[in-house]
Amino acid sequence: MRRFFLVLILFLLVAACEQKIPKDTETESALEVDIRNKTLTSSSDPAKGKTVYYANCTSCHNYNPKKPGSVGPDVYGSSKELLTNKILYGKYPENYQAKRTSGIMPLLPHLNQQISNIHAFLNLPLK
Repeated sequence: MRRFFLVLILFLLVAACEQKIPKDTETESALEVDIRNKTLTSSSDPAKGKTVYYANCTSCHNYNPKKPGSVGPDVYGSSKELLTNKILYGKYPENYQAKRTSGIMPLLPHLNQQISNIHAFLNLPLK
């Protein structure tokens, strides 16, 4: 019971943190988006991305991102553009062929600051 309350308090603290969603992402040039998607910055931390992925994504996607989950598809190798669009706006990038057409993924704007970490984790060579 004690653990439950600790987890509940932690969840409430995390939920209370305000994250701002960038409003001008649609005005980025194609070159900027391409560069941002192909390079992992030194601030990208795959270990943090793994933690965030396990805490937020595995209820629908598989623990192993190379395998499809119960509701969501496999997400291994996803681009930063795809992650940003789906997590923050619930949309697919232009000319992207969706793996599943259910469209039930909820928006997760609180993960805005973690997208580069999630991207780093999803693009690591897995065993």
